[in-house]
Amino acid sequence: MTQRTMKHNEWVKIVESRHRQKKQNTTVKTTLPIWSMLLGGFIILSAAWTYFVDSSSEDVQVAAIDSSAQKRITRYFSKQFMMGSWKFNNIDFKSGELNVFIQIPTKLAMSESEVKEYIRNSLCPTASSRVWQDVQNNDMYIYLYTDMPRRGKYALCNS
Repeated sequence: MTQRTMKHNEWVKIVESRHRQKKQNTTVKTTLPIWSMLLGGFIILSAAWTYFVDSSSEDVQVAAIDSSAQKRITRYFSKQFMMGSWKFNNIDFKSGELNVFIQIPTKLAMSESEVKEYIRNSLCPTASSRVWQDVQNNDMYIYLYTDMPRRGKYALCNS
């Protein structure tokens, strides 16, 4: 019996050291793929972002509407709705578009497509109107609503 027998304490130390080495090796192996996946995802998202931002730019140059043109447009619509129960609320001038909000007392008994045609044919300025000179290349939307603008119907006016 020349072999040396291991004591329990020595055996426990060896097993624990092997366990620690395995744990360190697996930690390094699992964190590398996680970081590479995060980096790859970030690169893909940034590439998609630049693609969609570049593709959404339009060829039509949108001119900003100056304050005197805004006053003329507001005056045009406020005169249209001075009398009666339909009330001109306001115009929201945004980059590339303007939104005209008109409050009506009750809902119109029409389908959504009929309301859009009604707005285009009756409420939008005619093609010969001077308003289109002030609007320029911007889009003009007219909203009809009863209680809240987001629940109303709208249509895009064509010059």
